[in-house]
Amino acid sequence: MNLEIERKWLVSIDRIPYDLTQTNKAALEQAYISFDPTIRIRRVNGGEKQFLTVKARLSENDPLSRREEEFEISAASYDFLLQKHEGTVVTKDRYKIKNTDGLIEEIDIFGGALTGLAYLEIEFPNADVAKKYPSPAWVDKEVTDDPAYTNAALAKYGRPPLTAASNPL
Repeated sequence: MNLEIERKWLVSIDRIPYDLTQTNKAALEQAYISFDPTIRIRRVNGGEKQFLTVKARLSENDPLSRREEEFEISAASYDFLLQKHEGTVVTKDRYKIKNTDGLIEEIDIFGGALTGLAYLEIEFPNADVAKKYPSPAWVDKEVTDDPAYTNAALAKYGRPPLTAASNPL
């Protein structure tokens, strides 16, 4: 079993403190075959690799931790499964940066109907480290506990309504 322990924040694109042109970028296209349970397919860099991922919360009371199983699939399998997707296809560019704490920060900048939306996600080695980790000064709002900001919810319902407290633009 793979365990994903992660926190997520909304960010304003113009406040990102990194030069993203000097960072590794992956263009991601992802779609959902099922929202319950969460079954996602993802194409990386236009077909460089394809994956099928199944995610499940360990507990409704623990928004940080999920079980995740990921399998590499062929382009033909991806194309077949894409015909069966629910909701909309989500596109985003992902930038990975190793921060001064040795953790990997993933910055997702969305395209299509979600243009302007950006997240920072950090995966942690355990829940204690995740809970104690301070929010970076440059983020707008933590949305780890907000189900409207999962990628599956974005595919199913679209962009959440923006409020003054959650406007990443």
